[in-house]
Amino acid sequence: MGRASGLDDEAYRREFPVRVRIDLAYVGTDFHGWQVQPEHRTVQGVLSRALERLLGYPVLPVGAGRTDTGVHARGQVAHLDVRSVEELERLQRALGGMMPRDVAVNAVTRAAPDFNARLSAAARLYRYRILMGRDIFQPHCWQIDRPLDREAMDEGAAALLGRHDFTSFCKTTSLKEDGNGCTVDLCGFQWEDRTAIFAIRANRFLHHMVRIIVGTLVEIGRGSRPRGSLTAVLAARDRSAAGSMAPAAGLFLEEVTYPDPCGDSDEGVDP
Repeated sequence: MGRASGLDDEAYRREFPVRVRIDLAYVGTDFHGWQVQPEHRTVQGVLSRALERLLGYPVLPVGAGRTDTGVHARGQVAHLDVRSVEELERLQRALGGMMPRDVAVNAVTRAAPDFNARLSAAARLYRYRILMGRDIFQPHCWQIDRPLDREAMDEGAAALLGRHDFTSFCKTTSLKEDGNGCTVDLCGFQWEDRTAIFAIRANRFLHHMVRIIVGTLVEIGRGSRPRGSLTAVLAARDRSAAGSMAPAAGLFLEEVTYPDPCGDSDEGVDP
């Protein structure tokens, strides 16, 4: 619920009736991921401390995606509950100015009471950036020092479209007991002279899924893995069948989409 309170649900809703949506972006390089951790700098921790300074009570915002250490976000979404519209307006005025240089608050709005940044999401879009060459002024990408077989990588990406069990592309200790199926409706590369942007959108993602997919596709592009092998990797349902994990630096959470009109309340206040 994005709360730090011992109240039961009914009493909590009376005390904190206003649900707030925060849209934010961050450079993940100096963060140990989204989720708060003792002794480590995290996005959720930075946001929580700023919220407590503004509100006067502890708040733990719920994020749409728990990005890992070093992973960036352009379109992260979080929610929390506050006591009044006046507190919402305080956040709209001041929260953005309290952020460090690697975090940007893009919007603070009132959301529908049942909006949940994580559970209400219909899809998430990730992009991964690859540079074929070296450029010290482009740190947020995977810099690869050899050409890639673009046609083979496009073919591999296409094999991931649709509904599949992505067990082979998940950290083994993070497999879900309720199944590891994901429905992918966008998966492919945008190629330019020296760069490639891999985009993938799905209804859910498993732990390390995008980075393992990219690492496997790059192995195909380098010729160290057979062309057309992605179907067999999916069927294996075994992490050892897939390739190595791509570095975190190239991965961005670009967008989280919600079913209309899930995200916003008619009672919202424009920031």
